[in-house]
Amino acid sequence: MKKNDKTKEKEEDIRKRSEKRVEMLESIKGMSMKDFPVPPFTKWLNGRIISAKRGEVLLEIDVRKEMSNPTGILHGGMQSAILDDVIGITTITLGYEGFLISIDMHVDFLGKVKIGETIRARGYIQREGSNIVHAEGELIDKDGETIATATSNLLKTSYKADYPKVI
Repeated sequence: MKKNDKTKEKEEDIRKRSEKRVEMLESIKGMSMKDFPVPPFTKWLNGRIISAKRGEVLLEIDVRKEMSNPTGILHGGMQSAILDDVIGITTITLGYEGFLISIDMHVDFLGKVKIGETIRARGYIQREGSNIVHAEGELIDKDGETIATATSNLLKTSYKADYPKVI
């Protein structure tokens, strides 16, 4: 088999895994993620998939008291964690066999949201390199205003995640 044939075969495997993972995320659209085999933090967030496609995921999350700072506003650390989580979920849609790990993440806090409100968390891929993936995320309030943005670089690894067992 020629190198070019191996590359095509690998690209085809990635495409098939991506389609299967997106299909799985789409199949739970609107349902609480706490009832699915996802990491404990993702369960705790209790978000709902609104949409998923290769390289982009949109979640809805209800802001609870335990997510807030002393003023009743969504805590900045929690905003960062939600952005990291939605970016992580987005990387699943790419179809790579190995897990992607964060190298860095930068967050800008632009607004606020209170306990009891629902936010949308959007993750999307800006660029896929041979070893590094550049992703971005945003948190959006009920009025469509952006309350936080993030950029993150992630390293492709050979680490195996446990989510493929259920996909």
